[in-house]
Amino acid sequence: MDRTIKFNFILLLVYSFGSAQVIYAQDLDSLYAVGEYSKILKHFEINSAQSYTDKILKAKSLRAKNFSEKAIDSYHDALMDKKDQPIDQFTYAKLLKSNSQYKEADSLLTLLTSNYPTNPEFLYQLGLTKAELKNKSEELSFENALEQDPSHQGAAYELSKFYFRIKSYEKAETISLDALQFNSENKKIIGLLGQIYYAQKKFKLALEQFESLESLTSPPKFVLQKMAIAYNSSNQLDKAIEKYKQLLRIEQRSSKYHLQLALLYAKQENYKESEYNAQLAILYKDVSLSGERFTKAIAMKENGKLKAAIKVFGLVIEEAPMFERAYVEMALTADRLYEDVDEKLSFYDQYENQFGDYEYAEFKPLMYRRITDLKREKHFSGE
Repeated sequence: MDRTIKFNFILLLVYSFGSAQVIYAQDLDSLYAVGEYSKILKHFEINSAQSYTDKILKAKSLRAKNFSEKAIDSYHDALMDKKDQPIDQFTYAKLLKSNSQYKEADSLLTLLTSNYPTNPEFLYQLGLTKAELKNKSEELSFENALEQDPSHQGAAYELSKFYFRIKSYEKAETISLDALQFNSENKKIIGLLGQIYYAQKKFKLALEQFESLESLTSPPKFVLQKMAIAYNSSNQLDKAIEKYKQLLRIEQRSSKYHLQLALLYAKQENYKESEYNAQLAILYKDVSLSGERFTKAIAMKENGKLKAAIKVFGLVIEEAPMFERAYVEMALTADRLYEDVDEKLSFYDQYENQFGDYEYAEFKPLMYRRITDLKREKHFSGE
């Protein structure tokens, strides 16, 4: 009887231990699923990962916490003797690539594409890696990816960009147009197609793509520049003017944009605006000459040398009459220095006289608020 009880007790222990192990493994997976990576890593500090599953879980948790170097080491440890673990190998390859370990990523992705030659994503990632290595065969990987999946937008963009870069414009155009058949709102490909047409001076076609891009998002500055030039070249002067004005809202003191506006207004025989913008182009071209003095004046202001700073700001303005921030800093410095409201206002008046009618003035809201406050202060002090 005693032997039977003892045997049953041992069976119970074995069963309980085995069940605990199963529950424990499930708990680790559950922790990973809800983002409790630190708890998983804390466990592996106490109980080293022995099985392949545990090693991968540790690597995944490190990666999730952006401990990239440790994650790379853990993936290497788990996968070093594995030849066919595509899911984990692919994750590891992308981790290597994102950490600029392109040679290692290339080797792993080459293995994956050898094992799975019809997988378009493996081929695409291999192409990206080869591009980083300046490998001349990058386009072959993108082409192979598109053969397996003609709708692959990433591969289409990279392949089209490759041919655009080597000036094979016809190939680049065909690939881009094919890609847009699958996704007509792919902003990267639309923008690239616009550049392909622009490079060939096909301005009408380029503008169609750039305008399409503009309907989807705010184009970057270099696209706005190309649009302005294309509108000008196709004699759409009002649209060219609007684009240069848009560029001036990005780069307020640009001599070259004001010069282009002056030329465009001259084409329209609007000589008043042409003269105005030509003058601004000349004035802004000289702003850089006063940079050193402006920097010195700012330092003097911050050091409490307010009178001296105002004098240097005045010299900056003499050299560059459209250097807006010099007027602003001079007025703010005078605001600190003088008690008399009229004395303060005289410096703000200089700003208003120069920039009151200038639509691209950057600091106008700030300055006008202060002018209003000072005039209100003057009004109430006189009552």
